[in-house]
Amino acid sequence: MIQIKRSFAISKKDLRIYYNKGPVVIQGILFPIMLFLAFTIGREILPIYIISGLMTMVLFLTSTSIGPVVFPWETRQKTLERLITCPISIRTILLGNVWSSFLFGCIFSTVPLILGIIFLGLWKEMNLLILVPGILLAAFSFSSFSLILSVPPTDTPASTMILTILIKFPLIFVSPLFMPISLNPITFISPLSYFLDILNVGLGSPSAFGSLGLFFDFGYLIIFGFVFLFLAFILHAKVLQKRFKG
Repeated sequence: MIQIKRSFAISKKDLRIYYNKGPVVIQGILFPIMLFLAFTIGREILPIYIISGLMTMVLFLTSTSIGPVVFPWETRQKTLERLITCPISIRTILLGNVWSSFLFGCIFSTVPLILGIIFLGLWKEMNLLILVPGILLAAFSFSSFSLILSVPPTDTPASTMILTILIKFPLIFVSPLFMPISLNPITFISPLSYFLDILNVGLGSPSAFGSLGLFFDFGYLIIFGFVFLFLAFILHAKVLQKRFKG
């Protein structure tokens, strides 16, 4: 319990320091806007798919924007060494990164939903009992995934940004954003498809995966999040010493 409280202190520090850094602003805020315009301009898309697609993209990009930056930046500034000498474990530091990314993603992903409620009248079919748990679970899963992107022991944030682009954007483009989910095997690769399905159901559309679709969606995101979280614990512990060499 003490380590959990300390991880909250680390997340507060991360949010205060990194939310306005260039890589975070670009990948977490500017990219969703540009991709949204690229996907939607000149196309007739139902309001429900506009909002669910935008929320999925915003949550994924914002909740994975802080995690890849923290470790390279801390390594360069020599503050990671200071953290390691404190009575906290590497897992506590990683959990702090998860909480900061989690909060960052949740806050920004609600903006499209609010706009949809105000301007598109989506409140009529909206089910918060599906939407809220879905947003929270997806934010946790994507934040845990972002820790993997910061595993390479580099002190250059640009290096991890290149890696994140090579991994994150293919996941976006294989996901059926702003359209119904087709049962195409390639869509199953991306975790965004499962969160998108949760949002579609929460906004009044039937699940693309049948009557048990929500159980499938939530189950996949739970497995996805915890597998990458524990994998991040193992990999970061192995490369930690390499960050202090040179």
